[in-house]
Parts: sequence; structure tokens; C-alpha cells
Amino acid sequence: MFQTIEIYQETGERKNATYRAIRGRQQAEGKTAGQALDSLEKILASAGESANSLIILQRFQADAFFTENQQQRLQNLMSQFHDTLANDSTLSPDERRELEQLVDTEWIAAIARTANMVAQTSQSQRSL
Repeated sequence: MFQTIEIYQETGERKNATYRAIRGRQQAEGKTAGQALDSLEKILASAGESANSLIILQRFQADAFFTENQQQRLQNLMSQFHDTLANDSTLSPDERRELEQLVDTEWIAAIARTANMVAQTSQSQRSL
């Protein structure tokens, strides 16, 4: 089973950007998104939780597969989710269900987007 790792840029008063990678209650930070991910992978490996990973990068631009409204709602729910973790509480069952549905929809969109890119690449190669 895949588990989602979220990477985001932290806002704050620091001059240099800091990125945080989160999977469940485990998290790590770095100067770049890649460093944060690498740090989290090391933590997971030391806990015996490492596995082969598939990394999907979402640029958060609306497209035919995942709309701007879906992106905004997902970001809002993820923000609420992180707040609940910080406050040791939980989302409502309806919010949790909606969040899970949006994550599933985003996965399906990523798969469709990838299939579309593969089809375009194949078509381009046949044209050569």
C-alpha cells in the first residue's frame, strides 16, 4: 500500500526557505524539497519502514484531470488535517472522507496525466 508523503515550503521569518516532508506523524526538513525528502527517507529507513518509492510531483496547476476547485479544496483540507495533528484532534468523518476522496482523485489524475504524456511521447517517436 502506498502512503502519501507531502512536501511543502514553510513560511516564516527565515531568510532561507525551508521545506518539510511529512508522512503520517513522521517528518523531516531540508533546504530544498529534495533534501527534506532524503531526510525523511533516512528516518523511515532507520525505523525499518523504507521501501521502494514512487514519487509523483504535482505542480499544482489546474488541468483537465484535477481542477482548480479540487486543488483548492484539497489544500484547505490538508491544512486543516495538519492543524488537527498539531492539536492532537481529528477531522470530522465527513471531512476525512472528502479528503480521502480528493487524494484518490488526485492519484487517478496523476495516472491519467502520466498515461497522456506516455501516449504523446509514443506518438512523437513514431513521427520521427
